[in-house]
Amino acid sequence: MAKSRDAAAPWRLRLVGALLGLVVFAIGFRLVWLHVVTTETLRGIGDEITIRYETQRAHRGLISDRLGQPLAVSTPVAAVAVRQRLLTDSAWAERLGNVLGMDPERLRSRVAESQSPYIYLSRYVTPERADQIEALDLDGIEVVRQFRRFYPAGEVAAHLVGFTNIEDRGQEGLERVFDEWLSGVDGIRHVLKNRRANVVRYVSAGKEVEQGRELRLSIDLRLQYLTYRALKEAVARARASAGSAVLIDAWTGELLAMAAQPAFNPNDMSSRRPERVRNRPVSDLMEPGSPIKPFTVATALDVGLVTPETLVETSPGRMTIQRKVIRDVRDYGTIDVSTVVKKSSNIGSAKIALMLEPSELRDRLSLLGLGQSSGLGLSGEADGFLPSFSTWRDLDRAVLSYGYGLMVTPLQLAQAYTVFANEGVLRPLTLLVNGETPKPVRVFKPETIRQMLPMLQAVTEPGGTAVNARIPLYHVGGKTGTTMKLGEDGGYASKRYISSFVGIVPMDRPRFVMAVVIDDPQSQQYYGGQVAAPVFADVMDDVMRLYDIPPDNPSDQLLAGGRP
Repeated sequence: MAKSRDAAAPWRLRLVGALLGLVVFAIGFRLVWLHVVTTETLRGIGDEITIRYETQRAHRGLISDRLGQPLAVSTPVAAVAVRQRLLTDSAWAERLGNVLGMDPERLRSRVAESQSPYIYLSRYVTPERADQIEALDLDGIEVVRQFRRFYPAGEVAAHLVGFTNIEDRGQEGLERVFDEWLSGVDGIRHVLKNRRANVVRYVSAGKEVEQGRELRLSIDLRLQYLTYRALKEAVARARASAGSAVLIDAWTGELLAMAAQPAFNPNDMSSRRPERVRNRPVSDLMEPGSPIKPFTVATALDVGLVTPETLVETSPGRMTIQRKVIRDVRDYGTIDVSTVVKKSSNIGSAKIALMLEPSELRDRLSLLGLGQSSGLGLSGEADGFLPSFSTWRDLDRAVLSYGYGLMVTPLQLAQAYTVFANEGVLRPLTLLVNGETPKPVRVFKPETIRQMLPMLQAVTEPGGTAVNARIPLYHVGGKTGTTMKLGEDGGYASKRYISSFVGIVPMDRPRFVMAVVIDDPQSQQYYGGQVAAPVFADVMDDVMRLYDIPPDNPSDQLLAGGRP
């Protein structure tokens, strides 16, 4: 028996050794498998726990004026958010409230009442305050770095530039029109975050961010300030409901200023009410009235029906066409074509229009861009209306000749007058410095424009309707308008008017065109020459100085006596 037990002992030892060896081999094989074969798989599982994809917000492009002055910039700010399930510090509201300057109980109630697990407590926090919040090291409190749009010019350029929403997307104005250009493309990077969702370190670049591109406008911020201030003062002085002003460099088609009243502050969301946000120079439609008369006369001159000296009978100050009575302010008697423009005779304009072929005036107005989009693509821009009758009646032609029966915007009216500075050529408009535009269109012969310029100048001289548009040392031309305002019932409202003036300067080499519209003035003075023309004079006086334009009227008596 003893020998039998002794013989079995080595066998058991070998069995135990084999089992132990098998266990060691299995452990070793597993370690090799985990560390060599499945390394990438395990690393991916770990990364899913700690590595996150973080969006890098693209920096929205700068909007600046022609001289590089900023009109819209993106400034770094931060948002403060809370993840409810991660809140562990019972005093989080008190500690966070001290930094944010907010009531702790209000913070608690906002979080408690929210149905969302992720809540923004503040969208706009300065970088310095964001650093203070991160230093608190509170579980569940996150700081999200981002950008906020800021508008240095405030309400002065608000209607044109527009604004962005809370997600930094363009909502109005050029911010909306050029949103894709300005926005850029967000990037993505891989980051290692701790259990509080704070970034510990950056792992890899991922997708590179493409920053937004700069937008350089043709607007001159100096002239924008001057135009805005003069328009605001005029609207207040006339107790008007609204106003618009557009300033154009006719040689290039560049818009130098565009202002509207009432205004709003794009940096203050509470002021963005619809009636204030509307960009009136491109959205408000009106019957232009007398500023159309120079185009009526120019058309007749262009086809050779009249000359500046051609006499027109306007007595007794009224005429009837198809039972419609057309009146002048007074009986001008027999006057020449030049005086028709100077005195703004409705009867004279109507009789000249009736000499033309039925749709001839309408076709010229269409070439001038009236009743159609400017092509700038501005948000809220109205096309307007230009009649096109299959059978033109005499009355249709007559009322069109002095600016009724069509609807235009102040911008369209300003653009149309650029033909007087370009020898009869209409140059398309642009809002960009050296911006590409469509091919210019010839509307009138150069000789026609040379005949028209003295007539427009006479309007601003003694005996004309726009003496308040004159500026020292320069000859000025233009045309006033005072039209009855349409009422809600479709008829004309009693004692409510739209007052306007469109002017050009200097007359020896016309370059700058400005249209001013005052909507519904309630003061005793409401004629265009009284309420709109002074805005032109105030702004253009400074334009001549800033652009160093040589005087064309050095003997001007305004230097001695001041503006009339």
